[in-house]
Amino acid sequence: MSTEKPAYVFAIAFGIAGIVLAWILASILPPNIFHVFAGAVGAIFGVLLISRLWPALPLGKAHLWGAALIAYNIGLSLLERVWLAS
Repeated sequence: MSTEKPAYVFAIAFGIAGIVLAWILASILPPNIFHVFAGAVGAIFGVLLISRLWPALPLGKAHLWGAALIAYNIGLSLLERVWLAS
């Protein structure tokens, strides 16, 4: 068992960095190319976020990684729709 504690500040920083990077990519890339990179950005920053919230995630609970990535990507998709609508 790991003695690492959750790093909430870093988790929030990684989450916001992923949103900002997605926003920058949305403004400079064509929509069909952006969607390819948006999934990668969501996956990378989603993993960074959950790894800071739960540093020693046991393999028996690995399904939580998938749930965290899905939730983060849904958030990115909703923000993308708001940005593109305005």
